[in-house]
Amino acid sequence: MTTDPRPTLGRLRARTVPVRALTPHVQDALWALFARYYADVDRPTFQRDLAAKDHVILLEDPAAGLAGFSTLQVYDRAVHGRRVVCVFSGDTVIDRAYWGQTALQRAFLAYTMRVKAAHPLTPVYWFLITKGYKTYLLLTRNFPEHWPRHDRPTPAWQAAVMDALARERFGDAWRPDLGLLRFSSPAGRLRDDVAPIDPALLAAPDVAYFAQRNPGHAHGDELVCLGHIGLDLASSYLAKLARRRLTRPRKALAVG
Repeated sequence: MTTDPRPTLGRLRARTVPVRALTPHVQDALWALFARYYADVDRPTFQRDLAAKDHVILLEDPAAGLAGFSTLQVYDRAVHGRRVVCVFSGDTVIDRAYWGQTALQRAFLAYTMRVKAAHPLTPVYWFLITKGYKTYLLLTRNFPEHWPRHDRPTPAWQAAVMDALARERFGDAWRPDLGLLRFSSPAGRLRDDVAPIDPALLAAPDVAYFAQRNPGHAHGDELVCLGHIGLDLASSYLAKLARRRLTRPRKALAVG
């Protein structure tokens, strides 16, 4: 009789911590995981980007350790004389073995709701740039109001917010005619074997739209996106969870 040397995967647990509280050991683990999934990246740039963020969501398997993370920054800006608050997502990665788990979505939802509660009278948006369809699906499947999207054009106000935020943060890399960030030198891209878009996936309208809007995603082009953070976000997510529970097949009762 032999034993399987592979660890049994557990349910991910998420905790949100200030970036300043990360130990060197944890930062080393973040970099190691990030470098496994992204090419054209380097440690100094990673560290600078990390230091500029406010918080990081750590995804951990109690038995196996760090399995994912997402960095976050909150700031406010004036767009055409109107104040907006932005939750900006930076580097994000989840170990492939845990794809499909929802710890990140739940932790991110809780984070955005805290930001909204702190700014109840100000428009709050998730400012997202993405070179991968999976991250785009996190937006489309969880945010009732999001842009750009396949089924309607982006309203003028939201387009102005995206333009202002992308222009300020990324300068000449921002291509407003395309809605993309296109960098003159490599700024990181998913490795070729990480979440490629195969023909079967294009049957999903959101995936097909992402591929059409960002044909250079495999080379590191980023689609600029925006999601509205309001009370409807929490209610929509809770309703989705309830529908999942209702449609989930029930286990048959054992008879003995």
